[in-house]
Amino acid sequence: MANTFLTPITLWKDFDDSLPLEVMTLSERHEEGMVVRDIRFLGRRAAERRVNIYARYVFPEKAAHFPAVLLLFEAGCPFDARFVRHFVSRGYGVLCVDYCGDNGTDLHTVYPASIDYANYIRAGSHIRQAEPSARETSWYEWAGVARYAAKFLATREEVTKFGAVGLRTGGEVLFKIAPYVPLGCMISVCAAGWLAYRGREKFAGEKQLFDEMHHRFIAGIDSQSYAPYVNCPVLLLSAVNDTKHDYDRVFDTFQQINPAVQKAFLYSSHGNGLIGTHSIADIDLFLDKYLKDMSVFVSDTVELSVGESETGDLVANVTFDKDAEIKECGIFFTEQIAGAHARDWTRVLGSRSSIKGNVCTIPLSLYEKSRRALVYAFANYSNNFSVTSKIQEVIVDKPYKNACLKSRIIYSAERDSLNGISGFRRRARSVADCFADSRGVDAKLLPGYGGLTGATAEAGLVSYRVNEPRYAAPEGASLRFDAYCREDARLKVIFYFDGNEEKAYSAEAWVEGGGKWKSFCFDPADFKSPTGEHIENFAGAVSLVFLGEKEVLINNVLWI
Repeated sequence: MANTFLTPITLWKDFDDSLPLEVMTLSERHEEGMVVRDIRFLGRRAAERRVNIYARYVFPEKAAHFPAVLLLFEAGCPFDARFVRHFVSRGYGVLCVDYCGDNGTDLHTVYPASIDYANYIRAGSHIRQAEPSARETSWYEWAGVARYAAKFLATREEVTKFGAVGLRTGGEVLFKIAPYVPLGCMISVCAAGWLAYRGREKFAGEKQLFDEMHHRFIAGIDSQSYAPYVNCPVLLLSAVNDTKHDYDRVFDTFQQINPAVQKAFLYSSHGNGLIGTHSIADIDLFLDKYLKDMSVFVSDTVELSVGESETGDLVANVTFDKDAEIKECGIFFTEQIAGAHARDWTRVLGSRSSIKGNVCTIPLSLYEKSRRALVYAFANYSNNFSVTSKIQEVIVDKPYKNACLKSRIIYSAERDSLNGISGFRRRARSVADCFADSRGVDAKLLPGYGGLTGATAEAGLVSYRVNEPRYAAPEGASLRFDAYCREDARLKVIFYFDGNEEKAYSAEAWVEGGGKWKSFCFDPADFKSPTGEHIENFAGAVSLVFLGEKEVLINNVLWI
């Protein structure tokens, strides 16, 4: 046990990052004011050979000196040129490092045969298990690559200071190097550990029992174990409803980060498991502050408390930074406790009149039969930096005056704006498999016939309200909605009955172009699976999706 139970201290105490890099340039090109250089350098020695690391080094063409960003993408995803250009356009150099290994091309990191499991496509159980110890995992090798990548930036004369951005798997890798390399700051996106807890929801009330192997993994690999040792400023960004990380527990890691370092936290409530484009402002401001030494206001987290008002209403009290100018604050809440990847997070803004000092009081109107809810608060400041609170569980043990009745109206553009509906989760249209592309994934409101607005998105629309107690289908219900399109268009309507959006039942509607809004009504039997099975009723539906082949507007979705 003593030889296999390793911690962030004992796992890395003998790691050798002193070997020479031996940098080699494979190619260099100039495009759009950038120098794009494919390079190789050597990493740690494993048995008979050293790891041969492939990276892409991109920097502003005319800059003699610049701050730089070590960029670790999601495992299995290629370098996203759009994401790289964003940083270079702001004056940063970017080092994109391949830690995943064999990808079927010549441009990848080559791992020695003795650690073949470091290749992502052949990692197998070495991603999930620490057998016989944390040292024999893919994570150990990936972090080793990242440490040598950090050494590359630390030894470049043109680099004034460098930080790191990690997306999902890349963010988990960052936590493992942050205690040991001279980062100016780190930004972890949709990654903060708890990988050993996969499939065990935080608020489901399940008792957490682990065997010895899981304890070895938690102690030596899971990012929450590294949080106390991080010694640079940290920004955590987390997308709600993401299927790839445990966003319910991200704040638990945030709280464990070394209290001596500056840190900030943001839930991006885009609703479809992607980071909204507005949240990139946090990344830009954070990097400007810690890599360019600019005077940028970065707020602490907001505080949230829930209780009863003097008038008998259930309210949320949001406490924001008293030293900053608030632009907007509010709450998001859901009454769906289980099924973290398919919750409808309803947004409620605080009014100016409800702010006293640095506290904003917001009504929390829950369904009268709900006994539990999840709530978090947000604040957006005048410089566009945003922060949120942790997700707080609310236990409803008495009736409140502002409790709501059950609703048959799933979505109404006039009432909800974009509450209750969002762009459908489509990775192919996202940026770096992590950020919503506002041109295709974002939901938007557009006018249809008579100036009446409807919601649409190029990627399609999804509503998780069918999964919420307040909006769940009554017995014997049919689905009705209105649709409008300027041109003739097919509209596919899909009900999913699992959070991974695999168990699907669909029906089609033909929307004639122009003219007035068209009303459609579907019974459960109209929805068929790919094998021809139909559903008996809508009970248990997790999400409702509208996929239009053109710009189809949707409104007035309800049960009848």
